Amino acid sequence: MTTSKETIGFILAGGGSERMGGKPKGLLFIAGKPLVQHVRDRFAPQVSHIVINANLPPSAFAGIGAPVIPDRIADCTLNHERAGEGPLAGLLTCLTFAKEQTPESAWIATVPWDCPFLPLDLVSHLRDGVGDADAAIATSNGRAHPLAAVWRASLLPQLEEMFQGGLRSAKAWAARIGAKTVAFDAGPVDPFFNVNTPEDLATAEALAAKIDG
Repeated sequence: MTTSKETIGFILAGGGSERMGGKPKGLLFIAGKPLVQHVRDRFAPQVSHIVINANLPPSAFAGIGAPVIPDRIADCTLNHERAGEGPLAGLLTCLTFAKEQTPESAWIATVPWDCPFLPLDLVSHLRDGVGDADAAIATSNGRAHPLAAVWRASLLPQLEEMFQGGLRSAKAWAARIGAKTVAFDAGPVDPFFNVNTPEDLATAEALAAKIDG
């Protein structure tokens, strides 16, 4: 069994939110607080500390209780023209940050900012299921969720090389490195339900009331 102190947590606040009319979906409210706050509150007890990876102004996350870092390119320097190149740019940023801030840290955990019902045992279950692999990703209802995952920090050079080679798919990256898949119970609410549309937002509001009730 692992402990939360062994893993740094990163919330990946990406996506264009086109189906939300361009509004950053993680900043929309359900049950009286932003989606990203729900994510942070469920994730924080599972990790040593939390960092948000986002290309929005840090002021957008005032009150959330976590520092914000923007995407970086593979040489680890800020480049705003190439910011927002997808979830692997975020993962690259997170692995680089972990190396710079806490070189002794062996693992990081990532979650998307639009999944307000994340499992309260996400990190421990993933870490217990990773075995001898370098990463483990969550599954539910037969679907993989490659952004809800744990990653060995030593993957950084390999990801830099593949990112520079044009790889942008988190699912493809996970497959290339042989990431383990770890199943989570999907009932009565799929913990990886994510909010992409106004209809999803309404569903999440109803689910939050059901869970809280």
